[in-house]
Amino acid sequence: MLELRNPHSILAALQVRPKAVKQIRVHSENPGDAWDSVIELAQRHKIPVRVGPPDQRGGGKGGRDTERTGAGSATVEPPSPLPLEILWNAGEGSRGLWLALDQVQDPQNLGALFRLAGFFGVRGIILTKDRSASVNATVCDVSAGGAEHVPFATVANLAQAMEKAQENQIWVLGTCERAEASIYKVDRERNWMLVLGNEGTGLRRLTRERCDQLISMPPLGPVPSLNVATAAAACLAVLTAPVNL
Repeated sequence: MLELRNPHSILAALQVRPKAVKQIRVHSENPGDAWDSVIELAQRHKIPVRVGPPDQRGGGKGGRDTERTGAGSATVEPPSPLPLEILWNAGEGSRGLWLALDQVQDPQNLGALFRLAGFFGVRGIILTKDRSASVNATVCDVSAGGAEHVPFATVANLAQAMEKAQENQIWVLGTCERAEASIYKVDRERNWMLVLGNEGTGLRRLTRERCDQLISMPPLGPVPSLNVATAAAACLAVLTAPVNL
């Protein structure tokens, strides 16, 4: 079970998977507008809502995890990955955009990537089983609902998953700061899978070799690079821009 504390993440879970939400706890009678929406939807689904001070058991001076307590929390079953073959048909539309993450390890980054995916209409995310952050409570809270709305698959071999994408008429676009091609030259009318690398080492060699194209985003100022979540935001903004711009 996950203990979620972001009301937007909890609200998304109630909207997408209400049976996965087991209990809601709020710590005051007037927790705020976002929590009011959570309580209303939970009551509609007949999910128990408890109002009272946070549980003080098991903590240090301030009790149990007081720094992350906030205005409330919820007990929620973790979201489940989909089979890879279903991921290609997730979402709507004749063309689409997917993300593949090559061993992204920081839960904060993974949560931010799910949030970006939900904002930019990404149809699915591929995660690696090894040396990657799991979709845990931190990821779900940081995603602000993205981890509920964006389906994901977990694979043992990312290169093989990229090959499957290509078989489904999806072009694979790898990010590499040493690439000569600019993202601004990419054909935005194609179906793309954007592949992002590990926070420290970037894309692995086999991942780079499997890509149809490697691109970079040339810096305009003195800072030479971006972290993975910020780079994803910049790339997704370019790839989803109207074609006639």
